[in-house]
This record gives sequence, structure tokens and C-alpha cells, in this order.
Amino acid sequence: MSKIYNVLWIDDEHDDDALLPFIVQAEAEGIRLEGYGSFKEGFYALELNINNYDVILLDALFFEDETSETPNPAGLGSAIQRINELRSKKTFPFFVLSGQTHFTDVTNPILEAFKIRCYNKKNPEDVKELLINIKIEADSQIVSQIKHENQLLFDVLKEYPNEVRDTFITFFRNHKEGNNQFDDQLYFTQLRIILEHLFRKANAIGLLHDDCVQKGNNQVNLTESFLFLSGFDTKHLNVNCEVTHFPKLIAQNVKNIIHTTGAASHTSNVDVTQNIDVQAYRNEIISPYLLYSLAFQLMDVLIWFDSYSKKNSDVTTNKSYWKSFNKDAHGNKIETEAIVNIATNGWGTVEINKRTKKVSIHRDAITQNGLSLGDKISFIVKDNSLAQNITKI
Repeated sequence: MSKIYNVLWIDDEHDDDALLPFIVQAEAEGIRLEGYGSFKEGFYALELNINNYDVILLDALFFEDETSETPNPAGLGSAIQRINELRSKKTFPFFVLSGQTHFTDVTNPILEAFKIRCYNKKNPEDVKELLINIKIEADSQIVSQIKHENQLLFDVLKEYPNEVRDTFITFFRNHKEGNNQFDDQLYFTQLRIILEHLFRKANAIGLLHDDCVQKGNNQVNLTESFLFLSGFDTKHLNVNCEVTHFPKLIAQNVKNIIHTTGAASHTSNVDVTQNIDVQAYRNEIISPYLLYSLAFQLMDVLIWFDSYSKKNSDVTTNKSYWKSFNKDAHGNKIETEAIVNIATNGWGTVEINKRTKKVSIHRDAITQNGLSLGDKISFIVKDNSLAQNITKI
């Protein structure tokens, strides 16, 4: 997979047709230019989504804001100063590209003060060298390295809020830099919130039942969502799905994340101090590896779900697999199935759990209820594999 470089470009002529060849040339090199016409617009976009960009490209002259009628001569200096101020959040390589001769052909005090070269947008060799240097400088930045090394994941994360991507960048940075300082409470909560985003996406295309995400102040019930997508009965919502969406490995990863990161069912109520397993583990082991292992499992889940959801995006079809069930006064699920066999000894058989489990019907119940092969019955199953409280439907 080719590397992609995202460049924030501030140039009042960024959408001019004359610059289209430059944009096309950059895209051919894997450089995506996101243009803004003014200082205010460009830096607002930058700070709103700071980890999205690898490099900043500045025109030598550009507008202060969208209402300006003439370029601000001090704009370049202000932009460089703002880039330097942002170093506490992220270091950005930046370049200057201009077609103005008083920047390209004459010594300019701003460029001279910061020891910056101005590339000439009218000189093909300058443009070619600029694009090469953009990639060289971006490749030296740890955040760019992380995104390139995990490009499949970060392509998927474009469909999620920016903070999801930023959370994973933090994980990768800590891992690469050997930073063993971590906070279970903070990052376990973040993992659960990311899982919540995935479940909301599943609900939006009908893979996940509305009741799993639209009850209790619109919270996502992680445990019930996991059960529904894994093909199991929900514990409290009395809904299930005819189709098992999560394959076994994905289901196991999701279960592990939910179980380990907190005892609460909902993301807003995470309290890892109530998770006795984690408390006991932390008494013995102080390391970031538990957190990393959960984060890597979640990455696999996100990548798998992106592919699966695109192949199964028909809402009507997905919702047709939703089913409801009832329970008796004691909380036992009331099953409804047809009799698939009556043996020569008089005992009958029904199949439950998507025909993965056989349940016997006592021959006396067959006789007393006048049952025949193919009859549909309601019943419950307790601890053994015997149908009880049978009613012919």
C-alpha cells in the first residue's frame, strides 16, 4: 500500500485552475493537498484535526481571514509563529511555495529571519524538489511513521471521530517510545468508547438491534450488543438475531475487551476499581502490555467490521433477522420450535440455538399433548436438555 501524505496548504489561490497541474503532480506522489484561502481558515482546520496532517505548505502571501480583500504582508510570519506555538501538541515540518518574485528572487526578511527557503511554484524543478522534500520531512515525524506503518487501520479510522484516531496514535507513540506510564481508568474508558462507536455504526445499518443502543438515555449497552452480534440471546432485552455476525475470533476479542476494561455494561459508567480481576492483576504486574494487547485486539475488530459492514449494508435485510422472545415468570426463555423427530420409543426431539442444540421431549408429554412430527410447540429448557412446560401452538 502506497504511503499517503496529508498536507495543509494555505494559499489564497489554492482553488485556481492554474494550480491544478501542481495538485495533480502532488497526488501522483501520494501527497494530498487540502487547501485553505486564509490564515484563520487554515489554522482552524489544523487545530481541529491536528493529527490528520503531516506537513504544512504556506504561500508567501495569503489572506488573514475569509473576509479579507488583500493579502496580509505579515501573514507568513504569523503562520510560522503559530506553527512554533503548536510544538507542544505536535511538531510540523513546513515549506513555503510562492510565485512572487520578491520572495523567490530577492532576499526576504521573514524568510531570512527563520532561515527558510521559498520554492518557486513557476519553476518545475523547484516544484519537483519540494514534493520530494515534503515526503522526506514527513517520514521523519513519528506520527506520520505511525500512520504509514498502520495505514490500513488509519484508513478505516477516517469513518470515526478524530479522537478515535488520536487515541490509537497515543497508544502507538507510547509503544514506540517505550513509555510505560499509563492510566487504566482513562484508556480502558477510551477503548470502550471506541467500541461504542462501532456498535452505533452497526445499528445504523441494521446489524445491531435498536434496543441495544436506544434505551437508558440513548446509551450503548456493550454487553447486550456483543451478545446480539455474536448470535446469542440478550440477557435483559429479550431480542436476538437469526444471523451470527461476529465470527468466533472477533466475538472473543470483543468479549475480552468488554470484560477486562470494566464491570459496567455502559460506557458512561466505567469504573475499573470495581473490576476485581484487574485490581488483583495490577497488584502483581505493573506494565502497559495488558492495555496494548486490548488496543491491538480492538484494531483487528475495527478493520474486520469495516469490511463486513460494507458487504452487509442493506438495512432492510439486516433488520429482517431481528427476533424477539419471551420469558416466563421465573426468567426462563420460552422457546418456540417444531418437533423434528419422534423416535420409535415415543420420545421427541426439537432443536434450539439455531439448531445447534437438541432438546428431548418426554414420551409422556408427546402422548398427553397429542403431539406429532412437525407440530410447533412452546417450551422452556432449564438445566438439562429436556423440554418442560410444553404447549402445542
